[in-house]
Amino acid sequence: MHIVLGAYLLSGAPGYRQAGVHRYAQYLLREIPNAAAHYPEAHFTALISPTAAPKDLSISNFQFSILTASRSTEHPFSRILVEQTETPRVLGELKADLYHGLGFVAPLRTPCPTVVTVFDLSFITQPQAHRPLNRVYLSLFTRWSCRRAARVIAISEWTKRDVVQHFGVAPEKIVAIPLGVDHDHFKPQPPEAIAAFKAQHGIGDHAIFYLGSLEPRKNLPRLIEAFSVLDSQSSIINLQLFVGGSPAWKYDEVFARIRQPGLEDRVRLIGRVSDEDLPKWYSACAVMAYPSLYEGFGLPPLEAMACGAPVVASNVTSLPEVVGDAGITVDPTDVRALAAALHRVLGDDALRAELRAKSLARAAQFTWQRTAERTVEVYRKVVTGDGG
Repeated sequence: MHIVLGAYLLSGAPGYRQAGVHRYAQYLLREIPNAAAHYPEAHFTALISPTAAPKDLSISNFQFSILTASRSTEHPFSRILVEQTETPRVLGELKADLYHGLGFVAPLRTPCPTVVTVFDLSFITQPQAHRPLNRVYLSLFTRWSCRRAARVIAISEWTKRDVVQHFGVAPEKIVAIPLGVDHDHFKPQPPEAIAAFKAQHGIGDHAIFYLGSLEPRKNLPRLIEAFSVLDSQSSIINLQLFVGGSPAWKYDEVFARIRQPGLEDRVRLIGRVSDEDLPKWYSACAVMAYPSLYEGFGLPPLEAMACGAPVVASNVTSLPEVVGDAGITVDPTDVRALAAALHRVLGDDALRAELRAKSLARAAQFTWQRTAERTVEVYRKVVTGDGG
């Protein structure tokens, strides 16, 4: 079987585009050759932007090919054009048996069956948090792609329920396959390395870390407000909040909150965090906060748990599926509850130690290898007609 994967959302430009969907494509393509070892007759071709460097995929397998598009797909309009006009022609030339759209959308017309991965439906459930054109495009094309697909892969049970509810897709057509974590990279760092990193970046013993794109549904203004409440009413000294991630859209309120008196030197925007430094940030801070209003999965808290970090996260959408009982979950709209949860973790050494142990055990259940294996099994069933 010849499987073609549309990985057009792989980004070669540092920024918010190198977040969840990019990481999913990166690790899925990296693990598929191993996951397909039992199917020597299978061949895979990844379609990527010429600006996404293939060397970053670490793929060296005779079953796997990389094919670059005729133009960059970093810009949305260019990506739509390539996806909808160039891809069907390429699929015909490759005599593809299946096309997998790795990010919400597949071509509306293809010479083969399709599978599409859906990360979340926040563009429908949280429309105010998205730019109008982006919202309209995703609402229409994701709906069409899901209805036409032979299978829909949802990255959580929550997203599966959303696709059923909002798109009317039959539940038996949707497979929930959780994301994974790279345990070779995201792991507890040596104490001496953490000490040096904390000294380098001025990280104290009561530091809170957030990672994610700067956009409305990430709920950063409330996290900053909760930090302000904690700072003014708690006996914990030298509190710090480090905000990692690139500006995406509608982030002006975040900057406005940080400019409040007394916060400018306590809340630090550190921008995009490199993959190399990310495990150090997770390991160096006392707690990782992730109060998002809506997530299809939530990779940052999972990566943090793999590094042994205590996590305080939202109790809504998919996040309880990820965090389980390994962290503390709270109502993300309740600022005082969020402040209280952070205070509870920061002020209790024994609780932090307990949460670190639980985090490591919970994160061990999620691997990219398992994600890839279950994905390849979806391909097999669709191509062979075994329940497909």
